Amino acid sequence: MKREGENPITIREVARCAGVSIATVSRVINDSLTVTPKTREKVSAAMIGLGYTRNEVARSLKIRHTRTIGIIAPELSNTFFMEVLESMEKVFSQRGYTMVICSSSNSVEEEQKKLQVMMERTVDALVIIPVSDVSDHFQGKMLSSIPMVIVDRQLPRLHTDTVLTDNRYGVQQVIKALVQEGFTRIGFIGGSLHIPTAKERYAGYLNAMEEANLTVEGEYVFLEGAMDQKSGYSSIQRILQKQDHPQAFFIANDLLHLGATTYLMETFSPGNRPSLVFASFDYLSYSPLLQFCHYAVFQPLEEIGKSVAELLLRRLDDDWEGFPQQILFKPEIKVMHANATPQLQFPIQDSGKASSQVNC
Repeated sequence: MKREGENPITIREVARCAGVSIATVSRVINDSLTVTPKTREKVSAAMIGLGYTRNEVARSLKIRHTRTIGIIAPELSNTFFMEVLESMEKVFSQRGYTMVICSSSNSVEEEQKKLQVMMERTVDALVIIPVSDVSDHFQGKMLSSIPMVIVDRQLPRLHTDTVLTDNRYGVQQVIKALVQEGFTRIGFIGGSLHIPTAKERYAGYLNAMEEANLTVEGEYVFLEGAMDQKSGYSSIQRILQKQDHPQAFFIANDLLHLGATTYLMETFSPGNRPSLVFASFDYLSYSPLLQFCHYAVFQPLEEIGKSVAELLLRRLDDDWEGFPQQILFKPEIKVMHANATPQLQFPIQDSGKASSQVNC
Protein backbone atom coordinates (compact mmCIF):
# COMPACT_ATOMS: atom_id res chain seq x y z
CA MET A 1 0.00 0.00 0.00
CA LYS A 2 1.18 3.53 -0.75
CA ARG A 3 1.97 5.48 2.40
CA GLU A 4 1.14 9.16 2.84
CA GLY A 5 3.86 11.35 1.39
CA GLU A 6 5.16 8.73 -1.07
CA ASN A 7 5.08 9.22 -4.85
CA PRO A 8 2.04 7.78 -6.63
CA ILE A 9 2.27 4.25 -7.95
CA THR A 10 2.92 4.17 -11.69
CA ILE A 11 1.68 1.88 -14.46
CA ARG A 12 5.27 0.64 -14.86
CA GLU A 13 5.29 -0.63 -11.25
CA VAL A 14 1.91 -2.33 -11.73
CA ALA A 15 3.22 -4.03 -14.87
CA ARG A 16 6.35 -5.24 -13.08
CA CYS A 17 4.30 -6.60 -10.14
CA ALA A 18 1.82 -8.39 -12.42
CA GLY A 19 4.50 -9.69 -14.79
CA VAL A 20 2.94 -8.12 -17.87
CA SER A 21 3.75 -5.28 -20.26
CA ILE A 22 2.84 -1.64 -19.65
CA ALA A 23 0.57 -1.83 -22.71
CA THR A 24 -1.36 -4.70 -21.12
CA VAL A 25 -1.92 -2.69 -17.92
CA SER A 26 -3.16 0.20 -20.06
CA ARG A 27 -5.62 -2.12 -21.82
CA VAL A 28 -6.97 -3.33 -18.46
CA ILE A 29 -7.41 0.25 -17.23
CA ASN A 30 -9.31 1.16 -20.40
CA ASP A 31 -11.51 -1.98 -20.30
CA SER A 32 -10.20 -3.38 -23.56
CA LEU A 33 -11.93 -6.56 -24.71
CA THR A 34 -8.61 -7.98 -25.95
CA VAL A 35 -7.41 -8.80 -22.42
CA THR A 36 -8.10 -12.33 -21.14
CA PRO A 37 -10.00 -12.70 -17.84
CA LYS A 38 -6.95 -14.34 -16.23
CA THR A 39 -4.66 -11.45 -17.18
CA ARG A 40 -7.26 -8.87 -16.15
CA GLU A 41 -7.55 -10.54 -12.73
CA LYS A 42 -3.76 -10.60 -12.29
CA VAL A 43 -3.37 -6.92 -13.19
CA SER A 44 -6.32 -5.91 -10.99
CA ALA A 45 -4.81 -7.76 -8.03
CA ALA A 46 -1.50 -5.94 -8.56
CA MET A 47 -3.27 -2.58 -8.73
CA ILE A 48 -5.12 -3.25 -5.48
CA GLY A 49 -2.03 -4.59 -3.73
CA LEU A 50 0.08 -1.60 -4.69
CA GLY A 51 -2.67 0.94 -4.09
CA TYR A 52 -2.64 2.20 -7.68
CA THR A 53 -5.19 4.92 -8.57
CA ARG A 54 -5.66 6.31 -12.04
CA ASN A 55 -5.00 10.04 -12.48
CA GLU A 56 -8.30 11.10 -14.08
CA VAL A 57 -7.22 14.69 -14.67
CA ALA A 58 -4.06 13.67 -16.56
CA ARG A 59 -6.02 11.03 -18.46
CA SER A 60 -8.68 13.53 -19.47
CA LEU A 61 -6.02 15.84 -20.93
CA LYS A 62 -4.90 12.99 -23.19
CA ILE A 63 -8.32 11.84 -24.35
CA ARG A 64 -9.86 15.35 -24.20
CA HIS A 65 -12.94 14.40 -22.21
CA THR A 66 -13.71 13.40 -18.64
CA ARG A 67 -17.06 11.60 -19.07
CA THR A 68 -18.52 13.91 -16.43
CA ILE A 69 -21.64 16.09 -16.58
CA GLY A 70 -21.67 19.23 -14.46
CA ILE A 71 -24.95 19.99 -12.66
CA ILE A 72 -25.66 23.33 -10.96
CA ALA A 73 -28.95 23.67 -9.05
CA PRO A 74 -30.17 26.50 -6.77
CA GLU A 75 -30.54 24.16 -3.78
CA LEU A 76 -30.11 20.44 -3.20
CA SER A 77 -32.81 20.26 -0.51
CA ASN A 78 -35.52 20.83 -3.12
CA THR A 79 -37.34 17.55 -3.83
CA PHE A 80 -38.22 18.65 -7.38
CA PHE A 81 -34.57 19.16 -8.31
CA MET A 82 -33.39 15.91 -6.73
CA GLU A 83 -36.04 13.76 -8.40
CA VAL A 84 -35.16 15.25 -11.80
CA LEU A 85 -31.45 14.64 -11.13
CA GLU A 86 -32.09 11.03 -10.11
CA SER A 87 -33.89 10.40 -13.40
CA MET A 88 -31.03 12.02 -15.33
CA GLU A 89 -28.45 9.90 -13.53
CA LYS A 90 -30.10 6.67 -14.69
CA VAL A 91 -29.69 7.70 -18.32
CA PHE A 92 -26.18 9.14 -17.98
CA SER A 93 -24.82 6.13 -16.10
CA GLN A 94 -25.93 3.79 -18.89
CA ARG A 95 -23.60 5.71 -21.19
CA GLY A 96 -20.72 5.77 -18.72
CA TYR A 97 -21.12 9.38 -17.58
CA THR A 98 -20.89 10.56 -13.98
CA MET A 99 -22.66 13.65 -12.67
CA VAL A 100 -20.80 16.29 -10.65
CA ILE A 101 -23.47 18.11 -8.64
CA CYS A 102 -23.24 21.39 -6.75
CA SER A 103 -25.57 24.02 -5.32
CA SER A 104 -25.53 27.73 -6.12
CA SER A 105 -27.35 28.41 -2.82
CA ASN A 106 -29.87 30.67 -4.58
CA SER A 107 -27.10 33.17 -5.29
CA VAL A 108 -26.03 34.50 -8.70
CA GLU A 109 -22.54 35.10 -7.33
CA GLU A 110 -22.30 31.48 -6.13
CA GLU A 111 -23.68 30.29 -9.46
CA GLN A 112 -20.86 32.12 -11.25
CA LYS A 113 -18.26 30.58 -8.90
CA LYS A 114 -19.63 27.05 -9.34
CA LEU A 115 -19.69 27.51 -13.10
CA GLN A 116 -15.99 28.38 -12.98
CA VAL A 117 -15.33 25.27 -10.89
CA MET A 118 -17.09 23.12 -13.49
CA MET A 119 -14.97 24.60 -16.26
CA GLU A 120 -11.79 23.95 -14.28
CA ARG A 121 -12.87 20.33 -13.88
CA THR A 122 -13.25 20.16 -17.68
CA VAL A 123 -16.75 18.65 -17.56
CA ASP A 124 -18.01 17.43 -20.93
CA ALA A 125 -21.42 19.14 -20.66
CA LEU A 126 -23.60 21.17 -18.30
CA VAL A 127 -27.12 21.03 -16.92
CA ILE A 128 -28.14 24.30 -15.29
CA ILE A 129 -31.20 25.12 -13.18
CA PRO A 130 -30.62 28.88 -12.97
CA VAL A 131 -31.05 30.97 -9.84
CA SER A 132 -32.52 34.00 -11.61
CA ASP A 133 -33.03 35.66 -14.98
CA VAL A 134 -29.41 36.89 -15.01
CA SER A 135 -27.73 35.05 -17.87
CA ASP A 136 -24.57 36.96 -18.90
CA HIS A 137 -22.22 34.46 -17.22
CA PHE A 138 -23.62 31.62 -19.36
CA GLN A 139 -22.68 33.33 -22.64
CA GLY A 140 -18.88 33.65 -22.56
CA LYS A 141 -16.33 32.00 -24.85
CA MET A 142 -15.55 29.56 -22.05
CA LEU A 143 -18.94 27.87 -22.59
CA SER A 144 -19.14 28.03 -26.37
CA SER A 145 -17.45 24.67 -26.90
CA ILE A 146 -19.52 22.41 -24.61
CA PRO A 147 -23.21 21.39 -24.70
CA MET A 148 -25.53 22.92 -22.11
CA VAL A 149 -29.20 22.39 -21.26
CA ILE A 150 -31.17 24.86 -19.15
CA VAL A 151 -33.88 23.20 -17.04
CA ASP A 152 -37.10 24.53 -15.47
CA ARG A 153 -36.37 28.19 -16.22
CA GLN A 154 -36.14 30.04 -19.51
CA LEU A 155 -33.46 32.73 -19.69
CA PRO A 156 -33.78 35.72 -22.02
CA ARG A 157 -31.15 36.15 -24.76
CA LEU A 158 -29.58 32.74 -24.03
CA HIS A 159 -29.18 30.65 -27.19
CA THR A 160 -29.29 27.10 -25.83
CA ASP A 161 -31.47 24.00 -25.37
CA THR A 162 -34.15 24.16 -22.67
CA VAL A 163 -36.51 21.71 -20.96
CA LEU A 164 -39.50 23.40 -19.33
CA THR A 165 -42.94 22.94 -17.80
CA ASP A 166 -45.88 25.03 -19.00
CA ASN A 167 -46.16 27.01 -15.76
CA ARG A 168 -48.92 29.35 -16.89
CA TYR A 169 -51.18 26.52 -17.96
CA GLY A 170 -50.79 24.71 -14.63
CA VAL A 171 -51.57 27.79 -12.55
CA GLN A 172 -54.54 28.77 -14.71
CA GLN A 173 -56.09 25.33 -14.32
CA VAL A 174 -55.90 25.23 -10.51
CA ILE A 175 -57.18 28.80 -10.21
CA LYS A 176 -60.14 27.77 -12.39
CA ALA A 177 -60.74 24.84 -10.04
CA LEU A 178 -60.84 27.16 -7.02
CA VAL A 179 -63.30 29.41 -8.86
CA GLN A 180 -65.49 26.39 -9.65
CA GLU A 181 -65.56 25.61 -5.93
CA GLY A 182 -67.00 29.08 -5.36
CA PHE A 183 -63.96 31.07 -4.23
CA THR A 184 -64.00 34.67 -5.45
CA ARG A 185 -61.06 35.99 -3.43
CA ILE A 186 -57.80 34.18 -4.16
CA GLY A 187 -54.41 35.32 -2.90
CA PHE A 188 -50.94 34.46 -4.21
CA ILE A 189 -47.84 33.29 -2.30
CA GLY A 190 -44.76 33.24 -4.52
CA GLY A 191 -41.17 34.48 -4.75
CA SER A 192 -39.09 37.20 -6.33
CA LEU A 193 -40.04 37.95 -9.92
CA HIS A 194 -36.34 37.66 -10.80
CA ILE A 195 -36.87 33.90 -10.42
CA PRO A 196 -38.18 32.81 -13.85
CA THR A 197 -40.59 30.18 -12.48
CA ALA A 198 -41.98 32.65 -9.93
CA LYS A 199 -42.53 35.18 -12.71
CA GLU A 200 -44.25 32.66 -15.00
CA ARG A 201 -46.54 31.36 -12.26
CA TYR A 202 -47.49 34.87 -11.19
CA ALA A 203 -48.35 35.66 -14.82
CA GLY A 204 -50.54 32.55 -14.94
CA TYR A 205 -52.31 33.69 -11.76
CA LEU A 206 -52.97 37.16 -13.19
CA ASN A 207 -54.31 35.68 -16.44
CA ALA A 208 -56.63 33.29 -14.60
CA MET A 209 -57.94 36.01 -12.29
CA GLU A 210 -58.64 38.26 -15.28
CA GLU A 211 -60.43 35.46 -17.14
CA ALA A 212 -62.60 34.82 -14.08
CA ASN A 213 -63.26 38.57 -13.72
CA LEU A 214 -61.86 38.52 -10.17
CA THR A 215 -59.99 41.31 -8.40
CA VAL A 216 -56.31 40.83 -7.51
CA GLU A 217 -55.91 42.14 -3.97
CA GLY A 218 -52.37 43.49 -3.76
CA GLU A 219 -52.01 43.11 0.00
CA TYR A 220 -52.52 39.34 -0.40
CA VAL A 221 -49.95 38.92 -3.17
CA PHE A 222 -46.53 37.93 -1.79
CA LEU A 223 -43.60 38.24 -4.22
CA GLU A 224 -40.64 38.57 -1.89
CA GLY A 225 -37.41 36.62 -1.55
CA ALA A 226 -36.67 32.95 -2.11
CA MET A 227 -39.28 30.29 -2.72
CA ASP A 228 -38.45 28.36 0.44
CA GLN A 229 -40.14 27.05 3.60
CA LYS A 230 -39.17 30.09 5.65
CA SER A 231 -40.93 32.42 3.20
CA GLY A 232 -44.06 30.24 3.11
CA TYR A 233 -44.14 30.15 6.91
CA SER A 234 -43.79 33.92 7.31
CA SER A 235 -46.24 34.73 4.48
CA ILE A 236 -49.15 32.79 5.98
CA GLN A 237 -48.30 34.19 9.41
CA ARG A 238 -48.62 37.74 8.06
CA ILE A 239 -51.83 36.88 6.20
CA LEU A 240 -53.54 35.63 9.35
CA GLN A 241 -52.75 38.84 11.16
CA LYS A 242 -55.33 40.50 8.90
CA GLN A 243 -58.95 39.85 9.83
CA ASP A 244 -60.57 40.00 6.39
CA HIS A 245 -58.14 37.81 4.43
CA PRO A 246 -59.16 35.55 1.49
CA GLN A 247 -59.92 31.91 2.26
CA ALA A 248 -58.13 30.57 -0.83
CA PHE A 249 -54.49 30.95 -1.94
CA PHE A 250 -52.34 29.76 -4.79
CA ILE A 251 -48.85 28.76 -3.56
CA ALA A 252 -46.06 28.82 -6.13
CA ASN A 253 -43.99 25.77 -5.12
CA ASP A 254 -43.74 22.84 -2.72
CA LEU A 255 -41.34 24.48 -0.26
CA LEU A 256 -43.55 27.55 0.18
CA HIS A 257 -46.49 25.15 0.56
CA LEU A 258 -44.69 23.15 3.25
CA GLY A 259 -43.79 26.33 5.12
CA ALA A 260 -47.37 27.62 5.10
CA THR A 261 -48.78 24.26 6.21
CA THR A 262 -46.16 23.94 8.95
CA TYR A 263 -47.16 27.29 10.42
CA LEU A 264 -50.84 26.31 10.51
CA MET A 265 -50.12 22.89 12.04
CA GLU A 266 -47.77 24.29 14.67
CA THR A 267 -49.85 27.31 15.64
CA PHE A 268 -53.40 25.94 15.79
CA SER A 269 -54.86 22.87 17.44
CA PRO A 270 -56.76 20.44 15.13
CA GLY A 271 -60.20 21.79 16.03
CA ASN A 272 -59.12 25.42 15.84
CA ARG A 273 -57.36 25.67 12.48
CA PRO A 274 -58.45 28.35 9.97
CA SER A 275 -60.57 27.14 7.06
CA LEU A 276 -57.98 28.02 4.44
CA VAL A 277 -57.74 26.33 1.05
CA PHE A 278 -54.56 26.00 -1.01
CA ALA A 279 -53.80 25.19 -4.62
CA SER A 280 -50.12 24.56 -5.28
CA PHE A 281 -47.21 23.85 -7.60
CA ASP A 282 -45.97 20.98 -7.17
CA TYR A 283 -47.50 17.58 -6.55
CA LEU A 284 -44.90 15.37 -4.83
CA SER A 285 -45.03 12.10 -2.89
CA TYR A 286 -46.09 13.76 0.36
CA SER A 287 -48.61 16.17 -1.17
CA PRO A 288 -51.75 14.17 -0.18
CA LEU A 289 -50.72 14.65 3.47
CA LEU A 290 -50.99 18.46 3.19
CA GLN A 291 -54.55 18.77 4.42
CA PHE A 292 -55.23 22.37 3.34
CA CYS A 293 -54.45 21.60 -0.30
CA HIS A 294 -57.30 20.98 -2.74
CA TYR A 295 -55.36 21.01 -6.03
CA ALA A 296 -51.73 20.53 -7.02
CA VAL A 297 -49.87 20.91 -10.31
CA PHE A 298 -47.99 17.70 -11.13
CA GLN A 299 -44.84 17.86 -13.23
CA PRO A 300 -43.64 14.55 -14.76
CA LEU A 301 -40.26 14.67 -13.04
CA GLU A 302 -38.96 11.35 -14.33
CA GLU A 303 -39.80 12.26 -17.92
CA ILE A 304 -38.27 15.71 -17.51
CA GLY A 305 -34.99 14.25 -16.24
CA LYS A 306 -34.92 11.62 -18.98
CA SER A 307 -35.53 14.25 -21.67
CA VAL A 308 -32.73 16.46 -20.34
CA ALA A 309 -30.24 13.59 -20.34
CA GLU A 310 -31.21 12.27 -23.78
CA LEU A 311 -31.04 15.75 -25.32
CA LEU A 312 -27.60 16.38 -23.81
CA LEU A 313 -26.30 12.99 -24.97
CA ARG A 314 -27.43 13.81 -28.51
CA ARG A 315 -25.35 16.99 -28.38
CA LEU A 316 -22.37 15.06 -26.99
CA ASP A 317 -22.73 12.69 -29.95
CA ASP A 318 -22.42 15.78 -32.19
CA ASP A 319 -26.10 15.68 -33.22
CA TRP A 320 -27.13 19.35 -33.37
CA GLU A 321 -30.33 18.94 -35.33
CA GLY A 322 -33.01 21.45 -34.27
CA PHE A 323 -30.66 23.47 -32.06
CA PRO A 324 -31.65 25.30 -29.93
CA GLN A 325 -34.48 23.00 -28.96
CA GLN A 326 -37.19 23.66 -26.40
CA ILE A 327 -39.02 20.70 -24.84
CA LEU A 328 -42.18 21.86 -23.10
CA PHE A 329 -44.13 19.60 -20.75
CA LYS A 330 -47.78 20.28 -20.05
CA PRO A 331 -48.48 19.45 -16.39
CA GLU A 332 -51.32 17.41 -14.94
CA ILE A 333 -53.71 18.70 -12.27
CA LYS A 334 -54.11 16.48 -9.21
CA VAL A 335 -57.30 16.76 -7.16
CA MET A 336 -56.97 15.99 -3.44
CA HIS A 337 -60.25 14.07 -3.23
CA ALA A 338 -60.17 13.96 0.57
CA ASN A 339 -60.23 17.78 0.65
CA ALA A 340 -61.70 19.08 -2.61
CA THR A 341 -64.76 18.79 -4.83
CA PRO A 342 -64.25 15.38 -6.49
CA GLN A 343 -66.40 15.91 -9.59
CA LEU A 344 -64.23 18.64 -11.10
CA GLN A 345 -62.92 17.86 -14.58
CA PHE A 346 -59.90 19.32 -16.33
CA PRO A 347 -59.67 19.88 -20.07
CA ILE A 348 -56.60 17.77 -20.76
CA GLN A 349 -56.75 14.27 -19.31
CA ASP A 350 -53.39 13.00 -20.56
CA SER A 351 -51.36 16.12 -19.78
CA GLY A 352 -47.99 15.49 -18.21
CA LYS A 353 -47.54 12.14 -20.00
CA ALA A 354 -46.45 13.67 -23.31
CA SER A 355 -44.27 16.59 -24.26
CA SER A 356 -44.39 19.01 -27.12
CA GLN A 357 -41.17 20.10 -28.78
CA VAL A 358 -40.72 23.52 -30.31
CA ASN A 359 -37.65 24.56 -32.24
CA CYS A 360 -36.78 28.15 -31.40
